[in-house]
Amino acid sequence: MQTILQILAIVLTGAAVASVALASYNWVIDNALNKRLTRIVRQGFAPTGTSSSRTSNLRKVSTVINILSRLSLPEEGWQSSSVQIRFLQAGIRNKNAPRYYFAIKTLLTMVLPVVLALFLYFTQPHNVPFARVLLLVLLTAAAGYYLPELLLRFITRQRIERMRNSLPDMIDLMVICTESGMGIDAAIARISHEMAHTNPDLAQEFYLSALEMRAGATRIEALRNLALRSSLEALEDLVSVLVQADKFGTSLAESLRVQSDMMRSRRIQRAEELAAKIPVKMLLPLILFIFPTLMLVLLGPAIIQVIRVFSK
Repeated sequence: MQTILQILAIVLTGAAVASVALASYNWVIDNALNKRLTRIVRQGFAPTGTSSSRTSNLRKVSTVINILSRLSLPEEGWQSSSVQIRFLQAGIRNKNAPRYYFAIKTLLTMVLPVVLALFLYFTQPHNVPFARVLLLVLLTAAAGYYLPELLLRFITRQRIERMRNSLPDMIDLMVICTESGMGIDAAIARISHEMAHTNPDLAQEFYLSALEMRAGATRIEALRNLALRSSLEALEDLVSVLVQADKFGTSLAESLRVQSDMMRSRRIQRAEELAAKIPVKMLLPLILFIFPTLMLVLLGPAIIQVIRVFSK
């Protein structure tokens, strides 16, 4: 029985590692494969052996990923729900990213508890009560389910913070463009090219808004979609200012200048808030690590001398 459980643990662990590796491999080469197929179609040349075998392997991997993702995917219509918006706010626009995400979540939820249970069974078969093992297995399943979600939230927060820090500079560029005679559409397109190196996240969002307006969407819809994808309060305020300027015909440059000053003041206030939190955050490391070491260095030689005197 023990041999069968060991074999089962090895098989499950190998299957988990292989599935994660295949999902990552498929995710990485998806764009490369599309580019290669496009180039082959343009050149009128299609090698049969390697490309067909790789395509068949990718289809098998996609089938496995679809089976795993169905266990965690929400109900139908998730493509236009908050689930898809979360990936857009994280800067992930691959259409297969949600399927990979939910497939990995299902895999971690199913495999990690089994591996933990088998590990406890082999290492401590009689020392751990069944209720404790069940509790550990449930906690491991919950950790495997929420770990990808925490990672996605971390990526989203980092991206929002990068956009928040560069937003006042972007508004200054927009003020310069509007004062030079450009409209909002031309200013957005110009800003997306100018800020491609300094802040690619914000430039990409504005570039998508420019593409939406070129495709036929109204300016208000494109700006509101920009605020929805960014999930940034300051950018939502900027979109409100642009919409009001477009509706009522107010001075766009003056409104943008006031908005820029306000955002710059908010950035200074956030920096001051972080600086004010530093002493409180440093208090615990000082008490636990620095003060004991300092006292040991200062009082250590005196204590050694006192011990020597009393020992004699």
